[in-house]
Amino acid sequence: MATALGLGACGRMPVLEASGTPVAQVTATGFASVYADGMTRGAAVAFDDRHVLTCAHVLPAGCEVVLRRGLDGAQIRAEAIRRSRRMDLAVLRVPAGFLQAPPRATEAPLAGEAVWAAGAPGLGYAVAQGVVEAPDAEMPGFGRGFTARMPALMGYSGGPVVDASGTLMGLTSALPGGGGAGVLAFLTGADLDGLARRDRQVFVLSIQRASAEARQLLA
Repeated sequence: MATALGLGACGRMPVLEASGTPVAQVTATGFASVYADGMTRGAAVAFDDRHVLTCAHVLPAGCEVVLRRGLDGAQIRAEAIRRSRRMDLAVLRVPAGFLQAPPRATEAPLAGEAVWAAGAPGLGYAVAQGVVEAPDAEMPGFGRGFTARMPALMGYSGGPVVDASGTLMGLTSALPGGGGAGVLAFLTGADLDGLARRDRQVFVLSIQRASAEARQLLA
């Protein structure tokens, strides 16, 4: 099912940093780092036994996608089978049992609620803690969800954001205020702006919206 695909240099395992935090369970069982064209692009979280969700913007068109499981580093090739035209969402097919879907929230978060995120940054911390800022927000081209203040880095895109009980609230998607992530991060391999600032405004795509869209895409 899982095979070594030559990503030995990318051996970091966020599950170790997540230990003792609310995001530990999903990082151990439902999380994978996303690689495309040999580069770390972001993260993904299990949707069901055969599919994972990530942000569409982390997957260059026509690229080969490799997922690296958070629990043990096992690697597989994944097939990007659907992309949403309405939000920053892509669905990938994986071998059955590669990941386990975490419990998903059924309600929006509350302002001031604590949240935790996991990602696959090339440099910097792989777990971020933050606070919900706007419980209901929409970002054109990315979808509807909420914003939070947290030190999320390049490499968190598509990864899980959970509440204090470990319930999946959404997927880290974008930085509404822009900043120095983007081009500089790709050129240097490190999100220097994110490493310097720990109070970024982060847009999180609602898991309720993402799940409903994924079900339609797979129908």
